[in-house]
Amino acid sequence: MIRSGTSVNTYLEHSMSDPMIQFYMKNGGRQKLLSLPVCPKCERTGLRDKGWAEHKIMTCPHCGFKGKATHQLSSYLREGMYR
Repeated sequence: MIRSGTSVNTYLEHSMSDPMIQFYMKNGGRQKLLSLPVCPKCERTGLRDKGWAEHKIMTCPHCGFKGKATHQLSSYLREGMYR
């Protein structure tokens, strides 16, 4: 497990700074938010895209990354992978 100097709350503020993700959280709740993918490029919460079911394809509304996600937010937090 990777340990960082960043607190979970600080990371979550960073991760959910995009207005689209904030809207998603308000309308989807915490459980849905924790199931969203984490962008491997900027470490922010992203959105599932076409191909999610087969290949875990996601899109990041912050940096524009589109590709394969390696983690969902719940496992990312549990494993302490945030920087």
